[in-house]
Amino acid sequence: MKIRKYACIAISAALLMTGCQATPDQDIVANKNDNQASQNETSQSVDDTIAIDENADGKVVSEAISDSFDSTEGDVTIKVQADQVRVKNVPVLQAEAQSVSADDVKRWCNVFFGTEDVYEYRDEMTKSDIEEAILWRQQKISDRDGLLAEGYTEDEIDSTVEFYQEQIDNLKSNYDSAPEKDEGTKTDWTFHPFSYWMKDEMDGDDEDYSKEDRTQSLKVMGDYEGRGAHISANNRQDADYQVHDMSFVLNDEVDINYNADPVISREEAIQMTSEKLKDLTDKEWQVDSADNNGNQWRIKYVPVINNLPCLLTDLSYDSTDAYAANLTYEMLEFEIIDDQITSVGWDSPMEITSTDSQPAEMLPFDDIYTAFKNYMQVKCTMTSLGMASDDEMEDETTAETEKVCANVNDIRQMYCRVKVKNSDQAFEYVPVYVFSGYASQGDYKEDGWVNHFCVVNATDGTIINTWLGY
Repeated sequence: MKIRKYACIAISAALLMTGCQATPDQDIVANKNDNQASQNETSQSVDDTIAIDENADGKVVSEAISDSFDSTEGDVTIKVQADQVRVKNVPVLQAEAQSVSADDVKRWCNVFFGTEDVYEYRDEMTKSDIEEAILWRQQKISDRDGLLAEGYTEDEIDSTVEFYQEQIDNLKSNYDSAPEKDEGTKTDWTFHPFSYWMKDEMDGDDEDYSKEDRTQSLKVMGDYEGRGAHISANNRQDADYQVHDMSFVLNDEVDINYNADPVISREEAIQMTSEKLKDLTDKEWQVDSADNNGNQWRIKYVPVINNLPCLLTDLSYDSTDAYAANLTYEMLEFEIIDDQITSVGWDSPMEITSTDSQPAEMLPFDDIYTAFKNYMQVKCTMTSLGMASDDEMEDETTAETEKVCANVNDIRQMYCRVKVKNSDQAFEYVPVYVFSGYASQGDYKEDGWVNHFCVVNATDGTIINTWLGY
């Protein structure tokens, strides 16, 4: 019987104010200045309107910052050790979610399969598959001793037998309509309700797919480097949340050896994926992170607009907040196992619909830093950082070195996509300052993750809640 694989997207809650993200490709270097100084002593103000950049790196709006202050509750120290801060003269852009089209899927088919002559990816059972599935369940039902040996209790066996019998009945009801052979159906490039691709002969006719069917999907399969693979595209544009994504995945799982050394280097993995990326989209991208685990590489890319990378962080996709975006931030991720691309995922492609005619007016950096400082003093707590309180520690006499710290070692300008309030599907890309780093306590230090402690709108000084997207 065919093995069915269902991919689940797990969206975890943000533990830390505005979010966290894997270590970015560009190294974050802490300022090595050991002399503590106030921010006012180390930063430089600029005019309300930033002049046109004189070079690609942007204009310096603050020299290196070395600062330290406590939260209002006094349980967290915020330490800032960051290099120069630069800003580019960029406009605000208007955008909307871009539905994945059949032409997008065709493009990926040509890249991965070398053809558009492909079949629908539906895992439909043949008559022999159903016969095998029925026989397996009948054997399980008749072997109570075997189920007992597997650790089932008598009550659990009764429930299992009832469940298997229900599946047998459903399998029998689908037998007459099942094909003799799995010959496949050539795709006509039509998007169908999600349940069209979820047919399971073991389910009854009373399954409710009404929520899932608000997603329209297209799934095709082909051959990639001698292995079966499929490409999926999904569009969901509803009042509760949106989904726009596309993925390429090998049909059979490839083993990850977490104890092995990588087969290719980081540079080779980035080179391989960046070359493939040029064929997959027409956008400009930048590596956000490149993580290695044994013989596996995961390379994440973020869009680049006006030479500024876009912020990627966690976001609630189904918040009940009236203004929440409920659309994950755009990114494209590759998985490489050994030296082969095994999956690619493109989340939430966006389309720029218009651009402000003039560059945005930026606030002086002193105002931005004051907004950051005020926010951190009020919102940065041991709870928000996910750190243990003093009374939970074995030694209640907490030494200064054991105090919880939010360490900001990078301040940079980026674009952040925000939902336009009181709109249905309208978004903007606004220039922001992102204050990032890591939390620590005593000998413990967050490793492998960058916390985006605070994201400040560069045009008005407001704090952006990246978890809700506005």
